[in-house]
Amino acid sequence: MALEPGPASLALLRTAARICAEDATLARADALRRAASRMGLSLDGRFLDVDCARLELEIRQYQLVFRPEQQSVLRELRAEALKAMDFLATYSPRLVGSVLSGTADRESTVTLHLFADTPEEVISFLLTRNIPFAESDRRYQYRSGRQERVPVLSLVANGVPFDLVLFARPGIKEAPLGGGSRGNLMNRASPSRLRSLMDEVAVPSIR
Repeated sequence: MALEPGPASLALLRTAARICAEDATLARADALRRAASRMGLSLDGRFLDVDCARLELEIRQYQLVFRPEQQSVLRELRAEALKAMDFLATYSPRLVGSVLSGTADRESTVTLHLFADTPEEVISFLLTRNIPFAESDRRYQYRSGRQERVPVLSLVANGVPFDLVLFARPGIKEAPLGGGSRGNLMNRASPSRLRSLMDEVAVPSIR
């Protein structure tokens, strides 16, 4: 398999974007590797984070051209995310993932990071409001090398799947790594930032 030195080519990025469109759950780095394998290439690992960021842009472009309804879906998911964040305001919610980055589709899950003194506090909040959920956990890594496994509550609200990831309150000060090779932190958005993003999309630019 030939090595593609330097950042990924545009052809490889477009192939990876199509792969992501077919499987919205696939991690960006995995999509790039799968695209490289299809093309008989091996990625240059030094540029993986850069390539993942470029892939996000290419996915958005792919959706605009081939799936124009995607922007409507994204607006709906962000609106539902904002409702949930207002409902869970006590726990300083932060939006992460594809709904924040703008590459979500109808199969996407809205992922919120919540911050509480104990996980039981959030669990009790949901139970007293008769909101059903399933429990699991998820592992995160931090820039210091520390790893943490935290509870995840999965539920459906207004037909939209949500993952509520429960961190201790101090966790709001340090975002975990986003999964790239160079230690980039996960992007988190507060309700006010999400509102700003929604306003930017809603108001077309005047050229």
